[in-house]
Amino acid sequence: MRKKEKNSKDKASPVSKIFSHFIDNESIIKKFLRRFSSSSHDIDDICQETIIRALNAEKSRDIHEPRAFLFGIAKNVARKELDKKSKSLIDFIEDYSDEEYLPNTVTIEQQISDQQRMVLFWESVSELPLQCQRVFVLKKVHGHSHKEIAKSLDISISTVEKHVAQGLRRSSEYMEKKLGNDASALTMQERKIK
Repeated sequence: MRKKEKNSKDKASPVSKIFSHFIDNESIIKKFLRRFSSSSHDIDDICQETIIRALNAEKSRDIHEPRAFLFGIAKNVARKELDKKSKSLIDFIEDYSDEEYLPNTVTIEQQISDQQRMVLFWESVSELPLQCQRVFVLKKVHGHSHKEIAKSLDISISTVEKHVAQGLRRSSEYMEKKLGNDASALTMQERKIK
């Protein structure tokens, strides 16, 4: 029975020299690879690629310093992976044009137009009756609630609502007269914002 066991051990393929060095140094190689990647998954992949390349190289030549050879392969594979990841990141960044991430810059003409509209808006507010004007400014400029306005001006909430509605209607009409059809779009935007 012992002869059969001995014969079966002799028939088993011998473990390659480079593989045995890899097994002996695997934990050290993994520690070394942490310089290049913190992901244990990436490190395992690099180790796998390292041993495959080392085994293939062992078939065609004698390796005199297997440990140094393994570290060299591991370093090269890690660098190649880093290069690949950085290249894909650069490609990803280059896929987006600058216009998509530049802030929306407003032209000088647009700024002037916006300033003119703001002046026109304040002119329209100044044309409102005094009590309506106060309510409208507290609501639309300062953002107070109807309840807060009613309390500070000592009027009812329904009166506040009427003044706000009147202020919107009259300022819209005033701006439409001065600007034309563009004003109706502007006042609709103002209503949505406020």
